Amino acid sequence: MPVWQGVASVWRGRLVEGEGSRPLQLLGDIRFGVVTAWPDEDWHSRRLVEACARHGPTLALDPARLSATIGSDGLVVRHGDLDVTRLNVVLLARGLGRSGDVDVQFELYRELEESGTLVANRIDALLAAQDKLRSSWLLQRAGIPTPQAAVAQTRREALDALATLGDAVVKPLTGSLGEGVERIRSDRAGRNEVVRRMEREGAVYLQSFVPNPGRDARLFVVGARVEGAIQRTAPRGEWIANVARGGTALPLAVDAGLAALGVAAARALGLDWAGVDVVVGPGGPSVIEVNGNPSWAAVHEVTGKDMAEPIAEHVLARALRRTTRVKSVSKDVRATRHG
Repeated sequence: MPVWQGVASVWRGRLVEGEGSRPLQLLGDIRFGVVTAWPDEDWHSRRLVEACARHGPTLALDPARLSATIGSDGLVVRHGDLDVTRLNVVLLARGLGRSGDVDVQFELYRELEESGTLVANRIDALLAAQDKLRSSWLLQRAGIPTPQAAVAQTRREALDALATLGDAVVKPLTGSLGEGVERIRSDRAGRNEVVRRMEREGAVYLQSFVPNPGRDARLFVVGARVEGAIQRTAPRGEWIANVARGGTALPLAVDAGLAALGVAAARALGLDWAGVDVVVGPGGPSVIEVNGNPSWAAVHEVTGKDMAEPIAEHVLARALRRTTRVKSVSKDVRATRHG
């Protein structure tokens, strides 16, 4: 092993308790909702629903069926006839619906947060992770080692940025799985590619290339722990190590320093769980990307660890702490009234 230093069914519209779950009363009446438009087809959604159902009543929520009313009773977010604000935890497994309006769905997640429901991962944290420019800024601002980056919207600024970086990686401003990622240099071919990307997409994002031996680490962070880690190696003659792009993976033993780096990166973006990609270059480890909605299929295949369970346990613990605080405040208020 490399060592780097440094649910029988899915439920819709009704609350259930999963096999092996503890009595609800012992959990402080914690109720879970898992947002996904693909409760049957998506392996990750199924795993999250099953894991949450082992800890309390769990409901699969279709994003396109969410609605809201604002009246004398305040804000009510509904999923069919269910008042979603009655749920303690809403997990955004697959936050985009097959249909409906994306902006409306995003705003409903924000309103759920503001109404007191624990939403994980938060929609604004997910959007920050999806946005390469904002991710770079949040990591740099938090003091986390990350490559120099630039974004440009004009031909001249794009070429100037490439000239400054010299050896760079051009990426879509949003995206994952290594799609649309290309290494370029400040030569004629590289300049032509930067201009082509900028003209086609309206803006171009460049990240300084970190020299490395063709492998990286994917750290799966949940809360304050790295729950799973793999080393990914690029195919011969390639430099992109993503498994989706043909890379191979091995279990990775993570030391305290690398684990702390992964946790800090996820925390900088405000994520409850994340896939943190790290390369080790001449200057040491560097965080090149943080994925707010990471696949753990490769982690599961290589290590045998299912990340759904630590995710469910993490959000359960957060919900219980929140419930305890609310009960404590209520008790103090009653004591004051009768004191």
